[in-house]
Amino acid sequence: MLGKKNQLLQMICDYLKPVYYNEHSYIVREGEPLDAAIFVTQGIIWSFATSNGEGTVSSAAQCIEKGHFYGQDLLDWALNDSPTSLDLSKLPISTKTVKTHAKVEGFALMANDLKTVVSKWKTETASALQAAWRRSHPEKKNEKPSQSASENKN
Repeated sequence: MLGKKNQLLQMICDYLKPVYYNEHSYIVREGEPLDAAIFVTQGIIWSFATSNGEGTVSSAAQCIEKGHFYGQDLLDWALNDSPTSLDLSKLPISTKTVKTHAKVEGFALMANDLKTVVSKWKTETASALQAAWRRSHPEKKNEKPSQSASENKN
């Protein structure tokens, strides 16, 4: 299984795009479609909710720094759905506002690219499983048991 996870990570890396944000820039606002996962390589991002769904302002904020990412809901959307049902018009909605605290450098994995990665990965995984199944369960092509073969010689 570790090999499949590494394969998925490599496919994701192939689609990452470098991104740069200035200090105090909005990446995504609460209530907007979450169309990218952001992997931070430099700088600090704040993730915070401005309301709890009942109009009450929340003061809890999460600091996202180098080596961390924002966009788990997008990854869940892609990995928990079938590749054919990944509809970009049904992207998850951000429940938080994401804003830079300082200049930020990182990589973005766009929703459309994630859809492609997951589709390819699930197809390749299914093909590999089918091939493994065929290798471990060869079809018997009208073969007679070896005992029968020796009896036919007599």
